[in-house]
Amino acid sequence: MYKLLGAAVVLSLATVACSDEASSSGAQNTLDNPKPLVGDVSLPLPCEGSMVFRYVYILAQGALDDREISLGYPFSEGEAGYKQSFISGYRRDYINGQFTLKDLPSDWNKVITPLMPETDAKNPLKPMFYFIGKYEVTARQYAQVMSQAQSLASGEPAPACDVPTGMAGRLPKVKLSRFEAERFSAVYSAWLMKYHRDLLPVSGRGASAEDGGVGFVRLPTEVEWEFAARGGHAVSRQDLEGRLFPRRIEGSESDGPLADWAVFNQVAGGTGQAARLLPIGTRLPNPIGLFDVIGNAAEMVQESFQLVHAGRRQGTYGGFVVKGGNYLEGEGTLFTGMRREYPLFGADGTEQSNETTGFRVAIGALSAPRSRYNELFAQWQKEGRLAGLTDAIDDAQDPTKRLDSIIAASVDPRLQAELGLVNEELKRNVSLIARQREEAAGNLIQSAALVAETISNYNIRLINLQKSRERSLAAKDEASAQLFATAIANGRSALDGAVGIYIDNLATGTRYTDAVIQAQFQRIKEELDRKPILGKSLVTRATLFVRHVGNYRKQQRADPATILKELLAASAQRS
Repeated sequence: MYKLLGAAVVLSLATVACSDEASSSGAQNTLDNPKPLVGDVSLPLPCEGSMVFRYVYILAQGALDDREISLGYPFSEGEAGYKQSFISGYRRDYINGQFTLKDLPSDWNKVITPLMPETDAKNPLKPMFYFIGKYEVTARQYAQVMSQAQSLASGEPAPACDVPTGMAGRLPKVKLSRFEAERFSAVYSAWLMKYHRDLLPVSGRGASAEDGGVGFVRLPTEVEWEFAARGGHAVSRQDLEGRLFPRRIEGSESDGPLADWAVFNQVAGGTGQAARLLPIGTRLPNPIGLFDVIGNAAEMVQESFQLVHAGRRQGTYGGFVVKGGNYLEGEGTLFTGMRREYPLFGADGTEQSNETTGFRVAIGALSAPRSRYNELFAQWQKEGRLAGLTDAIDDAQDPTKRLDSIIAASVDPRLQAELGLVNEELKRNVSLIARQREEAAGNLIQSAALVAETISNYNIRLINLQKSRERSLAAKDEASAQLFATAIANGRSALDGAVGIYIDNLATGTRYTDAVIQAQFQRIKEELDRKPILGKSLVTRATLFVRHVGNYRKQQRADPATILKELLAASAQRS
């Protein structure tokens, strides 16, 4: 179980002084990272500053793999927001990271590696990372970076830094256009690559600089922003679907008041009275350590705006997307999937900006740098193979490979082209089926773990009924003893039925390859590990189920008495 938040540990990288102004590291830390957390990593800023990031990861087979997630919110008819559901409606999207642990600079690696779930030969999935700003970019940070723009363009020395200080420097930078936010990202990237290239993550680290994998600063994509805002890897699948991220209070099962996590207008009616922009880090962080994702300054993301139609993004592009709501919003309108569209230009033709919108940055890289070509191509080929769907077909028998051979041997160009189209369509469908089977395998493991938990509960009930019957017999209460006997018979029937269902699940599990079972078990285990009570029990059940599937795959049978004995033994070990 990895740690999420805890003692204040901040990775401090190099800084470059660009003025005669001196500031203590403690004062600087207060400005750029007022709420240090375990897992913080940072990059230097000009003028003795730093930009702090939080990691987000997805367990994946590699760079071509991804995870399907829900965005937006499924408003019901009559619910506030229903009429605007085409703007921020419920939809499916996909997420993955661009960096592995090996791609990270050494200092980042030392901080993040101990926080990762265990991986080994039986856990084939590895964490794929992206990085997103812990806080909204402040007025001070914006000034620090933009002070370098002219120098980077001309090669002349940078002027002395003249940046906001104190609380004014900690306010999110607002009143800037989408173009200015992108310009900030470009100038910051250029400065980092010129002075601190070795501190950046590199997709395919060890490859030459020309391979294109060096990380750069940009706005986060909408799916990156929202997945991170919802709690990302740190919350369960159910919590990811929630209207707002979990806001747990120690010692309580319920969420705490949103005002402890977000800056918004708390005056009834949402009139804007007494609402104002506040410095970064004045509220609590979300589950992965991001501050102010709801309220305070609304935040721009990278893509242009698209409406939502029939559960997907619609095909026209508009203005720029703003996420999270702002300090003038009332609580009733705020939710993690909130998004608005703003024009790029005002009515007078000037670049659109306003007092409520700012931004945070992310670190990205090329999706397909030359350093990853071979990995991407190998995974793409593997995903389109029928042999990946079942243990009963090996590579030599795979029809998709045989068709590849027929195409290669053909001397008729037209026939080659036709067969090539057929084979590519076949591979696409195989890949789609593989995704569906992976999700089904994960659901099967969770379902079987719950059945095993039910079997344990049935057994406990039977033991208690048996004790009650024995007490009735000792008291010569024949009527009660008969009632308990009937209940025991019904209980044993239910127990036998549950064992039968469990064994049916074993047979179903063998329809998936061992690689799929192991990979999905790794994903399910990571999610269950977040549940402090039931999760631990279900991990034990799921672990035993995966072992039972392996045995059933070899023997093609399972003895109910042996299965029951092993399930109950696992329960006894837990208690």
